[in-house]
Amino acid sequence: MISSKSLEKSIDLVRSAFKEYYFKNTDLIDIPECIQEREFGYMQFGSGMIRHLSFKTKGELLATLIREVPSDVYSSNAYYMYPSYPIQEKTWKGADLIFDIDAKDLHLPCEITHSYSICLNCGRVLKFNSESCASCNTKTIRKTSLPCSKCIYGLKNELKRLVSLLIDDFGIEEKNIIIYFSGNNGFHVHILDNIFRLLDSQARSEVVGYVMGNDLLLESIGVRKASNGAYSIRLSKSRLIYGWRKRIADRLKIDHMSLDRLGNLIKRSGGYDGFKLEVLHMANEMGAKIDPQVTSDVHRVFRLGGTLNSKSGLAKMKCVNLESFEPLTDACLLGDKEVNLEIKAPHIKLRLKGQYFNIKKPIEKLPTYAAVYLICKGLANAN
Repeated sequence: MISSKSLEKSIDLVRSAFKEYYFKNTDLIDIPECIQEREFGYMQFGSGMIRHLSFKTKGELLATLIREVPSDVYSSNAYYMYPSYPIQEKTWKGADLIFDIDAKDLHLPCEITHSYSICLNCGRVLKFNSESCASCNTKTIRKTSLPCSKCIYGLKNELKRLVSLLIDDFGIEEKNIIIYFSGNNGFHVHILDNIFRLLDSQARSEVVGYVMGNDLLLESIGVRKASNGAYSIRLSKSRLIYGWRKRIADRLKIDHMSLDRLGNLIKRSGGYDGFKLEVLHMANEMGAKIDPQVTSDVHRVFRLGGTLNSKSGLAKMKCVNLESFEPLTDACLLGDKEVNLEIKAPHIKLRLKGQYFNIKKPIEKLPTYAAVYLICKGLANAN
């Protein structure tokens, strides 16, 4: 079992750092539109979730953060008539459309080089793909990752793909697309456009399917399956000039004059069914890799902008300029006071606040921001 004394010291260190942050940085907290119609909630250090809270003013919310020093703070994407009531009695009035992109869903090749498995029972750091702990014979394993520059680059590329789809195909103005670093391993994209607020879960699922490139119909690019298993091709110029039709046509290098080329591509794929699989795979590759459940949920609570993430000690931070934004620097806002730390992994490499750390010793003295980061990741304890 994890030592209660070690756990208590680690929680005290993290909570103290969070308390200082909220006391000094109330100006960084993003207050959502129509605050009085939102449900709020927060996690307590070493305890559970408190939900169904409502605040009438920014001052009330900030006072709660300073007084309670939560480990995590959330606000609903939904607008309610009675936000503090039980879910069945809240009276839903709409919800913001929000997308989530996480590094774990990109399956980047670098992931294995900076990821760990941690036993939640005894706290041991295990091999990355471990499913159980040999020391205490338990299967309560947590996966954690220290994102690298390659992860950030991959996430930014995925964000650009999503934003392009939203602007080009949905007609959303760029000024209404707000990007946040989640405070850990991903990004949230908030759409500030009232036209999407009343979409129900089913309609949002259709938006998800579109941006992910799922269920694309070959008929949309002029290929139809005949009853006898054969197929017919009818290319129309107007059908290949926008949306997924244009993307697939560009990828296949066809236009409305490419009847023979398209026919040859279908034959090379083994016929209609083989070609369909190829095109679906192609669309899936070009689609944005978002978490579908996040976008479809009209009652979800999301981390509040400007608050700290207990999985890292980093802040959920708005990205004004995605190209220049460096999450491991710009969202790393805790103090520099050095503290002693017991390191649980044999070798850790990370970069925070522009500083490179190559940690090999079992006991290290690190600045608070790095110490909190490693404790939150489950890779260290306060010493």
